[in-house]
Amino acid sequence: MVVAYLAGANRDPAVFPNPHRFDVERANAGGHLAFSTGRHFCLGAALARAEGEVGLRTFFERFPDVRAAGAGSRRDTRVLRGWSTLPVTLGPARALAAS
Repeated sequence: MVVAYLAGANRDPAVFPNPHRFDVERANAGGHLAFSTGRHFCLGAALARAEGEVGLRTFFERFPDVRAAGAGSRRDTRVLRGWSTLPVTLGPARALAAS
């Protein structure tokens, strides 16, 4: 069986300078393969991006003083990579303005 290792493709130093550094402002940040490409491109990609943007913006507006509170543990599989645990200290919550 052949499996495309997207995490490896998204860290190709020939494509992404300093590939292991998280940098959403890099010139080619949109060149990642998280949502696949071509006819296999994820139909929900736009919704996932919008949910991520709104969710993260709301979280950081609500908890502007969030800080890491220790080492987290990673979950690495053949397809998905991420955090199993990521301890944080939130600080005082701010009320959100009614919309």
